[in-house]
This record gives sequence, structure tokens and C-alpha cells, in this order.
Amino acid sequence: MLKGNRFNPWHLQAFNRLADSEVTAFRAESEVQERFHGRDDGSLSFDFERIFFDTEAGPSWKRLKNEIGQRYFDRVPRIVPFHDRLKDFDVIQTWELFTDWTAEALEAKERFGRPVAVMVWDNLPFNMESTGRLRERKRHAVSAADRFIVHTERSRRTLLMEGAPPERIVQIDPGVDTDRFCPGERQREALGLDDDEFVILFVGWLLPRKGIDFLVLALRELVHDDSLRGTRFRLAIAGSGPGQDRVEALIRRAGVEDRCSFIGPFAYDRMPEVFRAADVFVLPSIATPEWQEQFGMSLIEAMACGVPVVSTYSGAIPEIVCDAGVLCQPNDFLSLYEAVKDLVENAGKRKELADAGRQRALERFTLDAYAHGLDEVYKAMLS
Repeated sequence: MLKGNRFNPWHLQAFNRLADSEVTAFRAESEVQERFHGRDDGSLSFDFERIFFDTEAGPSWKRLKNEIGQRYFDRVPRIVPFHDRLKDFDVIQTWELFTDWTAEALEAKERFGRPVAVMVWDNLPFNMESTGRLRERKRHAVSAADRFIVHTERSRRTLLMEGAPPERIVQIDPGVDTDRFCPGERQREALGLDDDEFVILFVGWLLPRKGIDFLVLALRELVHDDSLRGTRFRLAIAGSGPGQDRVEALIRRAGVEDRCSFIGPFAYDRMPEVFRAADVFVLPSIATPEWQEQFGMSLIEAMACGVPVVSTYSGAIPEIVCDAGVLCQPNDFLSLYEAVKDLVENAGKRKELADAGRQRALERFTLDAYAHGLDEVYKAMLS
């Protein structure tokens, strides 16, 4: 399994449940991967093999040259070739058309005859083609891969537009452990939250594309709404990654420091507790020229926990949430404010959405169903 920087419990749980399979994960320690340290709850039972970037391995003079290029000239580090280490596996699972990982997987396919599945989350046609090398790499992947695994209709249509044979595309819903992510007792004290607060939860990266800035502005509208003066709001941010300084500055500028708390990040096994503490979960994603929400694992985690969901019409979110949540205009703090206000004032609607979200998770997004779907793909590739 070659999954780039997606080595984290929430993306990899299903691979623990593959029937009659032994999984070996090849991983590199990237800057992104460092953000996940401390969040792995020990539930991933794979064998791991380390691979390296060209700033970490190879002749010392070349490493130094690459390091200088990365530090001062925006050079992107490259993976040191490792396709020869893939020859003894039965199936290779890689990630996205444009990655070094997929290039190495397809090199192993060509040399050793190993079948390759590419898991595609990207949902923007002709994305990541800023150079001729990337364009050619994607074209080669489209023609050479044995299967493409997608999680949304948008990703499927993106592949079709880029020329992938439709018979090689398989759509499988990802899943969560709905026995762990389930409704339960609120335990706010351990998270530093008060029982008499209306808690709005954000979970995710603090990058601008996740829309946290618009949620802060929506919070200011809620706090200054005269009709809601009897409600004590708390925005609980269980986020990590670059961007916290920017978010903190906006919180101060909006004058809502006393209504915001950075409560995370947490190890993955604590996330059900975090979701249950919320009155509403909000994922306010926005679109950029090179990215729009590809799935949103936190959406199905919140729904599985029976927490009402508010999100936006961005990327694949409407496919995931459907009518089990409230969707509003992205890049629009007033739409977010109005959506949350409606739920603040309507406890009955919150209960309806909580029940609908839980039911949708049970019907579409279970871990066992996800693992079974992957099993079927790999068996078909071997046969």
C-alpha cells in the first residue's frame, strides 16, 4: 500500500479488516505526516517499510543540493525510487494519478507484472498538470492502471473526462467504525467545555480552504444577534496544521476570543468523545482553483455520532451529506450564521438531523462494507 501523506487512522482503518490479506505500508516521513504524530491510536496493525525523499537518502552532495533547492528555490523533494522492493507483492495499491508513488507502482507493474489499483480522491478534471512531467505521468496512469478506486461520483466523472476506461473504475464508499463513532453520553468537562454552552465544533486542518475563517465570522454574527442573547456560544476547534496564527488573529479581530477554544488535536480513539460534546458540527469548506472538498471524513464521523451537520456546497460534500444535514453557500459567513441560528432555535430539527445522519452512516458508511468492497476489487484484480 502506497498512500503518500494519507497514513492516518481515519483513512486506513478498513485495511485492518481485509479478509485473508497481509498489508505492508510503504511510507515516508514528510512535513504533512509529522502533523499526524500523536494522533495514531495504535489501531493500525500493518507492517511498515520506510522509504525516503531525495533530501534524506543518496550521495551526500546530492542530498545537500536538493535540500538547498527545497529551502531556497521552492523545489519539491522527490521520492527515491523503490519499485524494486514491490516485486514480491500480489497487488499494489497506490494513491492519485500524479504522485511519485503511482509512478513507482506502475514501474513495478511494467517490470514484474504486478497489478496496480490507484485510489483517486481528486475531483477536478485536469488538475495537478502544471508541468509536462505531471501531465505525462497522469496520462500514463490512466492508460496503465488495472483499477481506479473512487469514493464519489465527482471523482468518477473526473477520471472519465481524463480518459480512464469506465470498466476499470470502481466506486466504494469509505466508512467509519459505527460501533465506536456512535451516539453517547456527553463528557464536556475533560475537553474544557461547559454544559450550559451551545458548542459549535470544527474538526480539521486550519488551512483557509477548510473555511474556518468564515466560521469565525459567522460566530461573531451569532454572538451579536439580539434574539440569541440568552445563548452562550462556544466554538470548539479540534484542528491542527499550519494556519493557527492566522485563525487566532482573526478571532481577536472579530472580538470573539472569549467564545473560542482550541481543544485539540486528539488521538483518533478520542474523536467520538469530541464529536459527542458538540451541539452542531460545522465543516465550512470552500473551493480553490486546485482543490475542493474531496470527501470529508469528519462529516461521516459526526453523522455516525448523531451530531447535526452544517456544511457547504463544495466539491463532494452534497454527495456525502445528502439530506442528512444542512448545506449552505461556501465563502459566505452569513449563510453559515443563518444555518446555525436555525438549529440553535429549533431543537426538534437538531434531533431530526442527528437521527438522519446516524441512519445515513449506518446505511452507507460502515467500515465493514468499505473493507468488503476493497476485498472484492483486489480479488478481481488477482483473477
